[in-house]
Amino acid sequence: MHDIEASTTSAAPLPKLPGMYLRSLFTVARQDVATAEATELTGQYQAPALTAAQVGRYKDAFGGFVSEVPLTLMYCLAQRVHLAQMLEDSFPWPAPGLVHVSNALEQHTPIQLGEDFVIDAHIKLPARGPKVSPRRLRPVFTVTFWQGDEKVVTCVSEYQVMPKNQPKPAKPREAKVAEAPNDDWQALPEWRLEAAEGRAYAKLSGDFNPIHLHPLLSRWFGFEQPIIHGMYMAGRAHAEIERKHQQSIQKIDVNFKRPVPMPAIIQLWEQCTDDTAGRYQVCGAEDNLQRLEGRFTLAR
Repeated sequence: MHDIEASTTSAAPLPKLPGMYLRSLFTVARQDVATAEATELTGQYQAPALTAAQVGRYKDAFGGFVSEVPLTLMYCLAQRVHLAQMLEDSFPWPAPGLVHVSNALEQHTPIQLGEDFVIDAHIKLPARGPKVSPRRLRPVFTVTFWQGDEKVVTCVSEYQVMPKNQPKPAKPREAKVAEAPNDDWQALPEWRLEAAEGRAYAKLSGDFNPIHLHPLLSRWFGFEQPIIHGMYMAGRAHAEIERKHQQSIQKIDVNFKRPVPMPAIIQLWEQCTDDTAGRYQVCGAEDNLQRLEGRFTLAR
């Protein structure tokens, strides 16, 4: 059983994202040690309860969900935990030098509005050294949300550490048009993402990463146009799947494949593996190139 009274005493208040983004700029001077064994970092935080107004704004942004509290909304809190841990001196890499590559969310019990969270945070740091491929530098963040003595949600996120001063990669030679998913996949609605979508979602989620906001900012980070938040795309898929099945989602994961510059037209595809589970992918509506893919499990 989770000792909520002891946890509340030791847990730190969870900071807000905008202030942490400013502090994260000062981590660019970090120099990781040349060689290190795999290790783990832990932390604990308190976060205020979700309100009906917060949940309502999130639902409205995606056209509505079946869930009382959408599972992907919890990533907005989890991301704050990630950045808070990245700002700790014990975290070895610059926070701006990490790329979110995958995410998995699972709901264990109903999320209660009006009840605060205690959050257990854990990072698996990979081994580093001259024989370790840079592609294996992928810390894994596990965030567990508790309300009272009930574990309500677990979020597992993987990031890729981008080396400093790496040569600019050549643009991949991709086919301009890929094959559409085969007949096992069903096309769900298309989405048109306007250029302002990133700014709107930033206000909703608190994620004001410059690559999502304006071309003048995104170009500093190598993107000619702002790219939409990956978890916006996952949230949009989450909402569409729930509305189609008229059931809430209990588990959902996502692997991010390619960025989506705005404006864009996006196509969602679904493949049901049984009555309660399936796979989904999001592709460009015009080129069929996969932007993200994942799995879901409906609540029974």
